Amino acid sequence: MAESPTPFAEIDHGPSKLDQFLDAHQKKLIIAAILLALGMIAYVIYSGIAKGKAEEAGAALLTAESAEDYQKVISQWPESKAASTALPLLADLQGEDSPTDAIQTLNEFIDNNPNHPAKASAQVSLALRMLEEGKTEDASTLLTEIAENESDSYIAPLACITLGDIAKAAGKKEEASTWYKKAQADEGAQGNTFSQAAAARLALVNAEPPTKIQPAPPAPVAPPAPPAPAVTPAPPAPVTPPVEPTATPTPTPGEAEQNNPAEKQKTESEASEAP
Repeated sequence: MAESPTPFAEIDHGPSKLDQFLDAHQKKLIIAAILLALGMIAYVIYSGIAKGKAEEAGAALLTAESAEDYQKVISQWPESKAASTALPLLADLQGEDSPTDAIQTLNEFIDNNPNHPAKASAQVSLALRMLEEGKTEDASTLLTEIAENESDSYIAPLACITLGDIAKAAGKKEEASTWYKKAQADEGAQGNTFSQAAAARLALVNAEPPTKIQPAPPAPVAPPAPPAPAVTPAPPAPVTPPVEPTATPTPTPGEAEQNNPAEKQKTESEASEAP
């Protein structure tokens, strides 16, 4: 009878190391799975709440019209993007009545939102407010920073035009022309909406203001003529009563002859010729 072969090694069919690990740490793994599930649920809930708040803040920003509306967006949703965007819009309204508040709001926006798309526009707005307050040097520094920043090419032409206006007001016509020419360029190839305004300023940069002509002094006013003396009307002429006609008596032949010698001579001649 043949002998059965002897195996080189025996295969252990007991639980594997993984099974042993799972058996030893089963409760811990279940707890970890539960915590992970709870964390995922919490994240989904938090994301949903954050999304809902962001949408609510955005809707409030879109319907805002007054300074009070923008301040409400900022106070109720301070961490939202809508609150950040509301700051420069609030500054525009504040500038009408309180330039100081507008400058403070713009500084707050610029300092707290370095990567906001509207940062460059807010900087230009801040520079214009500074010019109104007479802070020409500070405004020029800020505008120069924007004009030379390639990433701000969409608003840089406006900064260049303003710098040209500052130079022209200071009598620096060549510097003003340089800024106006730079404002005409479309360095960002995004379409330069300020090109025509820059060209108009460049055409007038060397123009002299019209000379003011002093108007001639008004002619002296003649004193009023003295009033004419009152004219006394002449007294009416006396009325002469009409003269009544008198009847002339008819003379007798004897009276006629006496009054008219010729007639007397004629009568005598006729009497001598009679037979």
